[in-house]
Amino acid sequence: MNKKMKRTIAIAVTVAITASMTTSVTYAKGKDEDVSGSLTLWYNTYSYEKALDAMIEAFNEKYPNVEVDYEIKADGDYDSLLKTAIQSGDGPDLFWTNGSVTTTMKDLAENDAIVDLTDKVDYSFISDSAMDLVKVDEKAYAVPWMNMDTRAVFYNKDMFEENGWEIPETFSEFEDLLKTIKDAGVTPISLCYDSWCMLFAFEPILSAYDAEYSAGLQDYTVKATDQPARDAMQKMVDWAEAGYFGDNWFGVTDSSVQNLAFTTGTAAMNIAGSWDIENISMNNPELNFGAFEIPSEDGVTGMVGTSANGFSVNAESESMDAAIAFADFCASKEGQTIWIQTLGSVSATPEIESTSPIAQEITDSSQGNVYRSWQNVLSSYSEGGEASNIWAEDFPKIFTDEMTVDELMDEIEAVMK
Repeated sequence: MNKKMKRTIAIAVTVAITASMTTSVTYAKGKDEDVSGSLTLWYNTYSYEKALDAMIEAFNEKYPNVEVDYEIKADGDYDSLLKTAIQSGDGPDLFWTNGSVTTTMKDLAENDAIVDLTDKVDYSFISDSAMDLVKVDEKAYAVPWMNMDTRAVFYNKDMFEENGWEIPETFSEFEDLLKTIKDAGVTPISLCYDSWCMLFAFEPILSAYDAEYSAGLQDYTVKATDQPARDAMQKMVDWAEAGYFGDNWFGVTDSSVQNLAFTTGTAAMNIAGSWDIENISMNNPELNFGAFEIPSEDGVTGMVGTSANGFSVNAESESMDAAIAFADFCASKEGQTIWIQTLGSVSATPEIESTSPIAQEITDSSQGNVYRSWQNVLSSYSEGGEASNIWAEDFPKIFTDEMTVDELMDEIEAVMK
């Protein structure tokens, strides 16, 4: 297997790393020259390139005899590409999976395609909640990141100031703001017609629509298809019909185009994942933007999400010692700090401070409340994640009158435990 694969170049624009996005980590002293080999890493999106570069640089400070390269597989179905590569014997040494959020990691573990890292990696810095993301039958098959994959409303500060728009303090004020922006001839929210993009908007809308219900998702004392979730989903359909996502949003099928509509000033707001902070900044380094969480009618706010997942190790890696060493480095405080601070992401641990003012705005806006992902409940409480698969396929249909919200929710409810 050829291990000297070239890095894929996909972004034509180069952006200087601002001081607020740089890492302040001091690399570990001492070198381990006994470990050698060549590693290829796979990740699923270009927004992680700077973090990967920083991680590899730091790893090579400690392991100078390991050659590490990476590829970004953002075009096409990542999971299918990964499974095909592994089955053909040409898979990468380490690769990103979405952990327990989807069934890919579980399928690979059950087919002995990835390494049980439980006793091979030092997970002492990783929180128990983050470890839940990487376990199959109580064994760890990946290294989670201690940054919070959350969702937020990104807003154009200059546009808000010029028009006298203010950050809402209640859910009804947020709805009023949407109408006000639409009446001003501006698209209120940039959104992509894709199940995942719509999910990252639906979940913070749901947490604001009924904060008490959203808190109950944590221990499954409420069900994913209960009435509050149906009502919040219908609210999103109503907003689409009112034109709050733009007149032609069905034609936007790529998250990068969703971000572009926001960064070029076509849309006043963009409800998206915290991982898009870097993408937004790269699209328009001059954009003056901030972030907030949608408030409930009582003024309660919170952020939806979990710790992010990282690398699994290919069971057929030809450089197994080096692959395990890289996974172990990722799990260390040093590795985690490099990742979080280079990305400027929301930190999920008080031991690492985020370097991004936007990430800090998200944290401050959440009032300390964290809600479980609604989609994670689907994957966790249905056999083989079947409910999550139904959602991914049919969620867009409620916006085109192919299905009603109740028909979708009833379909999901039928396969839930």
